[in-house]
Amino acid sequence: MMQLWVIFLVALWGSSRGQRALPISSFKYPSAPLLPIAPLYEYTRIRTPQPLAQSRITTQVFYSASAPTIVRQQHTSIDPCIPTPCGPNTFCEVNSKNIALCKCQTNFVPDGHTINGCKPQCISNYECPDNYRCDTSTTKCVRLCQQNDCGFDANCRPRNHKSVCSCPSGFHGNPDISCSREQVQADPIFTDPCTPNPCGLNAQCRSEGNRAICTCLSRYEGDPLSNCRRSECIASDDCRSHQACQQRRCIDPCNIPGICGTQTECTVRNHQPVCSCRRGYVGDPFTRCRRFDPEELCRPSPCGRNTKCRVQNNRAVCTCIENYIGDPLTVCRPECVVDSECQRNFACSNNRCINPCRQGACGDGALCNVANGRAICTCPQYYLGNPHSRCYPECTEHEACRSYQACYQLKCVDPCVGACGTGADCRVERHKPICSCPKGYTGHPFESCRKFDPADLCRPNPCGRNADCTPGYDKEGNDRPVCTCPRGYVGNPLHGCTRGECEVPQDCPRHKTCYNYQCQSACYTNTGPVCGSGADCTMKNHRPVCSCPRGFIGNPLIRCNIDATSRYTVGRSKRNTFLPAIYD
Repeated sequence: MMQLWVIFLVALWGSSRGQRALPISSFKYPSAPLLPIAPLYEYTRIRTPQPLAQSRITTQVFYSASAPTIVRQQHTSIDPCIPTPCGPNTFCEVNSKNIALCKCQTNFVPDGHTINGCKPQCISNYECPDNYRCDTSTTKCVRLCQQNDCGFDANCRPRNHKSVCSCPSGFHGNPDISCSREQVQADPIFTDPCTPNPCGLNAQCRSEGNRAICTCLSRYEGDPLSNCRRSECIASDDCRSHQACQQRRCIDPCNIPGICGTQTECTVRNHQPVCSCRRGYVGDPFTRCRRFDPEELCRPSPCGRNTKCRVQNNRAVCTCIENYIGDPLTVCRPECVVDSECQRNFACSNNRCINPCRQGACGDGALCNVANGRAICTCPQYYLGNPHSRCYPECTEHEACRSYQACYQLKCVDPCVGACGTGADCRVERHKPICSCPKGYTGHPFESCRKFDPADLCRPNPCGRNADCTPGYDKEGNDRPVCTCPRGYVGNPLHGCTRGECEVPQDCPRHKTCYNYQCQSACYTNTGPVCGSGADCTMKNHRPVCSCPRGFIGNPLIRCNIDATSRYTVGRSKRNTFLPAIYD
């Protein structure tokens, strides 16, 4: 018998590898590192929803279809069954070693879809193998064809949780009562066992050996011979991210009683309930959380030498005292004694590393570089002036230059130099280069220009969706693109063409024909009825047939008149049947 082990863990992934669970830590290094907060503060555990079992602290559960569940708890009490660690449809017993034993109730088996609980072996047939049925009185699966389900001399075959009785070859009769040998062998007549469909709602039928096999559609369950109903879920991935699948239903796992302790919050992440202490509380979120005093974080101080500790946002923050640097969690020291202890381009002054190029070292707009601990001032490229007093550019905006020039890299230059593509013309308007292809040329003026080709009218296609484009001319003889819908398509080619219903009459139902790629009655056209006045029109093989009604004579394509002798002659109207020539 298959056994199922479920192990409940007391912490995150670290504890599953035999490591001690640690509280959440945050550091802000090097200026203001943070110490770990008080033990268990905002301590969060992820509790796996069903089919894993629910437990409190370090619980191991062993399930077997033939043996009870043994629950071992780290924290024992006088009676380990109070409160009960067992799940639904179970009862708890205490063995001689004071260990709680979880046993399934009568006619129940371990349930992998509930938390540490049991379920009936079956409620409906679909929970049993195909050759079993569910006995609702005992909620057990019973093998078919074992209790004389069929008549005398009849064959029994389990199918879809039912016993299917049939007479052997050469026998006839009612297989549910009795089969007898046939006297006369008749020629076999093939029939489709799926016609008419013997299956139930939301089931599909397939023939196999002249027999109908009924199965429920995908993601449906139930009796395919009567009714299949859609399952809300099979696994938690079938539910929304804030729900979990339990007994084929999507539920909020945070609504499971006792899932979290007191003063806690429960959220769902990826179908799993996550218990955490409320803000300002610490403790075990699966049992109880208590209010946290932030001042406890700095008593005693967790910081190193030459440091100070303060509480910020419910966390201990360690910082070095003024003019000291280092790791405040271990020790802080003076920032520097000599220049070599400072970073590059910095110098040591009064045990502090300072930047020789600090504000005011050079003139306005000048650049400052450090060499041998001293500031070197220079004007930037294209700038004029004295770097120790003021550096200024030739221009900072286009308006500072002439109208045919532009300000580039703080200098007035010709903006057309290198601005346009090959073969393109360039002119300057308001300090900006304007690129264009010469007359008779086309292309991208910022890349290259080439001679115009009529095929350029259709590159890219200016017509609507699915429309064809061909070069053409307008009324004045100018080159213009011509948009048309391809064969089999209808619509406005400037906006879009869609595939028509048909191309030939055979694409339409027999009582319609194809006109302008649409299926419609051939008895009427844009000019009116096809047949004459007083004539009847019927469709045969996609074509209209005009005939005079009984009691009328004449040419049905033109006009039908009353036949005064029709009461003495029956069926004469059939001789006045015509097929309109316009559809020949």
